Amino acid sequence: MVPTNDMFGAEKEHEEEAPLRTQLDPAVYKSLERNACLKIDLQVLPLCLLLYLLSFLDRTNVSQSMMDRGETRPDGSIKDPGIMTSLDMTPHQFATALSVLYPTYMVFEIPANLMIKRVGARIWMPFLVMAWGLVETLQGLVSSKTGLYICRVFLGLTEAGIMPGITVYLTFFYRPNELQYRQAFFFTGTSLSCAFSPLLAVAIRKMDGIAGQHGWQWVFYLEGIFTVLVGFISYFLLSNEPSDCALLSPLEKRVAVERLQETSDRYTNHDELATKLKQTEPDVSEDEAPRYVASSWSREVWRAFTDIRCVLISVLGFCISMPIFSLAYFMPSIVKGINEDYTTVESMLMSCPPFAVSFAFSLIIAVISDRTRQRYFCMVACYLLCIVGLAVALGCNDSMTRYGGIIMVTSGGYAGPPCLLAWIANNTAGHYKTATALAMIIILDNCSGLASAWLFNTKTEAPRFTRGIATNLAMSVLGLILATVLELLIMYERRQRARGRRDEAVLALYKRTRWTEDQLREYMGDDHPEFHLEL
Repeated sequence: MVPTNDMFGAEKEHEEEAPLRTQLDPAVYKSLERNACLKIDLQVLPLCLLLYLLSFLDRTNVSQSMMDRGETRPDGSIKDPGIMTSLDMTPHQFATALSVLYPTYMVFEIPANLMIKRVGARIWMPFLVMAWGLVETLQGLVSSKTGLYICRVFLGLTEAGIMPGITVYLTFFYRPNELQYRQAFFFTGTSLSCAFSPLLAVAIRKMDGIAGQHGWQWVFYLEGIFTVLVGFISYFLLSNEPSDCALLSPLEKRVAVERLQETSDRYTNHDELATKLKQTEPDVSEDEAPRYVASSWSREVWRAFTDIRCVLISVLGFCISMPIFSLAYFMPSIVKGINEDYTTVESMLMSCPPFAVSFAFSLIIAVISDRTRQRYFCMVACYLLCIVGLAVALGCNDSMTRYGGIIMVTSGGYAGPPCLLAWIANNTAGHYKTATALAMIIILDNCSGLASAWLFNTKTEAPRFTRGIATNLAMSVLGLILATVLELLIMYERRQRARGRRDEAVLALYKRTRWTEDQLREYMGDDHPEFHLEL
């Protein structure tokens, strides 16, 4: 038989559809994969860092606008008054302004996270950024407590989707074992925001009196307008998936897509289960067998809410995030309480070094965690730092020793959440379950933000802030205990799966459906006994 052009075309088409890993020399494929990852890092990570930095900055810069910065004039007025003085607010009312952001933030996190897949990150994320940037700008126009409350409510609504959105967005580009360093990189936006926010506020508040506006109003105007501009530009820079990345060559795009489809590092083949499947007789014939349908989004969401591992990790997020929000909102007041000789400006400037240290420590912990794939021990280190630092801040009298304790708390607190996000992403399968589980963590994180707003009363509890620091200490101890409980549960489940005691669910599903092994894995997700749970 003489080969025809059609035959050669079919052969070529079949070759093109084959995975590149099977067609290329391993060294060439590895080089392409390395280049693709580097280019994705360059295109995705800096922008995610900037967006989250602006999110945290715009949410917490109200703390830099809280205190009066200038002296009292002869006529009794204050040069560069803070927002509490300008709006005639009590500490209780200011705490209310901090906390009203969180109900809408928490309610809309899960819906917003489900939208990123449907709408596309390139449209959804810039929309959110421009929306909260507009609200932030309008916050500078408020002239009453009620106006500030309303702005904070809408700020929570518009910011709700950005952190869980970025967390899910990274899973579109990276394997589970590559996530924590990338998540830590964007999450360091919190540290950078808290480090640079006081410096920005000190500089911007020097504009007090220009155009008849107070310094704190200029903080909201300038930072809000900048956020809107960044949101607009991000539309042209974001990609929905690796195949859209402008920096990648066509071959690198194929490699970037194929590497995400490989599940060898998520599933461990159990020979005994494969043998059981071959020996199992289905209850339905091939004609009666139901057509394979991927798990619905509603089933995946329910699986997340009823998974004890997801629930425990979410509670761990609450425990580790309470120090984060306490320091983000009240660091200048806490620092001034450590050394009452500091002026307002000096307190703001001394708030910067702890966050700079936490930036470096977060990246170090992330590298160790990704290399070892041991999330539990890294979380233990984070909680222990918080416990020791809070105990020092609570029990010591020497100002520099207490300041060192605050540095320990910021280091442990800010390094913890990326580890938890990677832990849950590694231990869940299915887009909608993973998205929901990540949103659950962030919802509980923000519950701690709501609680933190009421822990530090600058009028009645300064300078020691005993109640606030003691509560944070208790939460850190609770987090350490629950992390150990979670680790023991995962170890127990891994042992049960290795012994074949979870195989019955797979066999029962196979009897009803006659689905293939890959289809059974996809449908059951992390409930499948061959799914690898990380410690």
